[in-house]
Amino acid sequence: MAVQRRPGARHSPGRAGERHDFPQGPSGPGRTTPELRPQDEVRQGDEPVTARSDLELRRLLSRVFLGLFVCGTAAFAVLAAFSGDGPAPNRSTFEVFAAVCAAFAGIAVIDLTVIRRRLAAGQGRRPERR
Repeated sequence: MAVQRRPGARHSPGRAGERHDFPQGPSGPGRTTPELRPQDEVRQGDEPVTARSDLELRRLLSRVFLGLFVCGTAAFAVLAAFSGDGPAPNRSTFEVFAAVCAAFAGIAVIDLTVIRRRLAAGQGRRPERR
């Protein structure tokens, strides 16, 4: 079935991306403003609301592992100082272990900084249940 047009009516294809399903705004034709419509609730479960990491536990674990990695760095550095260039494990092996422990200690420090900022922003508090 063909669409009948009025005689003399011009068909304007419009620009790409232009929507014609909203009323014309005060700026004139071609400039549309969307109407805000209430949307249905999309969330079906409660996980997006309550899925949060336990910042207190994470802070405790970061502190414990920071201490362990600092002690490991010191221990491997002492072992590297007292070992010679012989068969494995030798000085370079202990230096690599000390560097790895130092890197993990740095990661723990960065994690503690992030946790401190999040706790200061109030993200560590759980929402009250009703």
